[in-house]
Amino acid sequence: MGDSNNKIQKRRWRTFAVFLCTCFCVAGLVQTPSLDDTNGTVNAVTVMKQPVTNVSPEDVEAAVANLYRKQEKRELVGSIEAKISAHFSIPPNEANQFANWIVHSADKNGVDEILLTSIVATESSFRKDVVSHKGAIGPAQIMPRYWEEFCSPLDLSVPRDNIECGARILAHLFELCWDESCAIQSYNMGFPRVKAGKKFPSVERYERTVEQFKDMFALNF
Repeated sequence: MGDSNNKIQKRRWRTFAVFLCTCFCVAGLVQTPSLDDTNGTVNAVTVMKQPVTNVSPEDVEAAVANLYRKQEKRELVGSIEAKISAHFSIPPNEANQFANWIVHSADKNGVDEILLTSIVATESSFRKDVVSHKGAIGPAQIMPRYWEEFCSPLDLSVPRDNIECGARILAHLFELCWDESCAIQSYNMGFPRVKAGKKFPSVERYERTVEQFKDMFALNF
């Protein structure tokens, strides 16, 4: 059902974009009569307007994709916001902040928005100023001594920057890792340990929790 709704919505955006482009093209190509300045009559010769813009099929496709992506991001922010607020007892305005920070950072760094949301939920339950007993700080629980230079010039004490740093780290781990499980475990205990084949019950619990949050935050249409 969700796939069907998404396809219908995408077709609507595609139709709208094509209609918009067609309007521009027609407006640019329409023939208009010219007035004879000597007697105020309509001259038989018509003047062809220059096209307002040259629109290629690739331009149309890019416009459709951009419109669809913007709409998708708005829906994603709304869905994440609602679930953060409902499941973590966070005021809607604050939940909206988290949702926007996460979606923006994930999109900017090329990581999955739901995965990043689930990691932040697992790490901090969306608490802005939390500090772990090991010294990890903020919503994404960043260890400054390991990642401050990597994420420079971000200020890890600022929640928005902290989440941006978490997205950068996650993208970096995906470059090192062979699958998502490796990236999730590496976020928790570091890639060298995962690469060495280390197994800890706490890390297994961590990954299970992330997967549970992924199911909870998944889009439902």
